[in-house]
Amino acid sequence: MAKSLPPGVYAPLPIDVAKPGVIPVVSATMGEATHLDRQERIQLIRAVRSALDENGLHQTPIVAGVGATSTRETISLAKDAEAAGAEFVLVIAPSYYASALKASPTAIKSFFIDVASKSPVPMIIYNFPLVAGGIDLTSDDIVDIARAAPNIRGIMLSCGNIGKVSRITSLLDGSFKTIAGFIDFLLPSISVGSAGAISPLPNLAPEFAMELWRSTQSLDSAADWAKARRLQEVASLAEAELLSGGVAGLKYLLNQQFGYPATPRLPLQPLSVDAAARLSNGKYLKDLMEVR
Repeated sequence: MAKSLPPGVYAPLPIDVAKPGVIPVVSATMGEATHLDRQERIQLIRAVRSALDENGLHQTPIVAGVGATSTRETISLAKDAEAAGAEFVLVIAPSYYASALKASPTAIKSFFIDVASKSPVPMIIYNFPLVAGGIDLTSDDIVDIARAAPNIRGIMLSCGNIGKVSRITSLLDGSFKTIAGFIDFLLPSISVGSAGAISPLPNLAPEFAMELWRSTQSLDSAADWAKARRLQEVASLAEAELLSGGVAGLKYLLNQQFGYPATPRLPLQPLSVDAAARLSNGKYLKDLMEVR
C-alpha cells in the first residue's frame, strides 16, 4: 500500500483471489513488507481475516510475511501475525548483516530454528537470495533446519532451484512442503515433489492460476501433460511480463483493476508512462486479465 487506507479498501482483492482457491499471502516482497510498520502489518492481516470471514471463507488460511532484521523482532512479528489472524508465517533471512551470516552457516541456521521455536503458528522459510543479501540456503541447510525445528512446515524457493525441490522432498517426509517461489516453474517443480507456488500472478488472474494448479494434479496421460504444458507456458510468459514492472508494476495493474493506490512507497518509484503502457499491453498478461 502506498499510504494508510480507509477500512474496507483492502478487502476486495483477498476475496477475489481466495474464492477460486488461492491462499492469500500478506506482507511479503510484492506487498512492500519492508515499507510497513508493525501496526500496518497487523492492520492488513486483520483486514484480510475479517474480509475472508465475512464472505464465508472461514477455512481459508492466511500466510503472513514477518521478515525483520533481528531474531527478536521476527519473533515479535510472528506473535503479532498469529494474534491478528494468520495461520502461517513466512520468514526470510535477515539481510543487513548478510556478509557475517554467510560466513557463519551456524548463525543462519540458528536464526530460523530460534524463530520457529517461539512462533505460535507454523512457519515457512522464504529463501530468496536476491532480496536477502545473497543468503541462499543449500539443500543440506534446509534439511538440517527442518529436522531441528518441527514447527517449520515448508520452504518457499524463490531461488528457483529445481534441484533443491527434488533433494528436499527426497530427504524429508511429506509433512514438510517445498513451494516454488514463482509460478513460472510450477509444473516442473510439481514433477519432482513441490506442493505448489507463491506468485504475484494470481492477484491478477486467480482462476487461471487455479486451472494451472489443477492441471498439474492430474497427469495421467499424454493429453494431460500437453494441457499442463500449454497452461504453464502461458503462466511463464505472463509472469515474466508482470515481473518486468516489479513492485510498481503490480501496484499499477492493481490500480487499473481495483483502484488501489498505484504509487509504491519511497524510495521505490512509480512506473514511467512508457513502462506502464508496455505492461498494460503485454500480450500474455493482458489476455489473462481480460478473461478474469
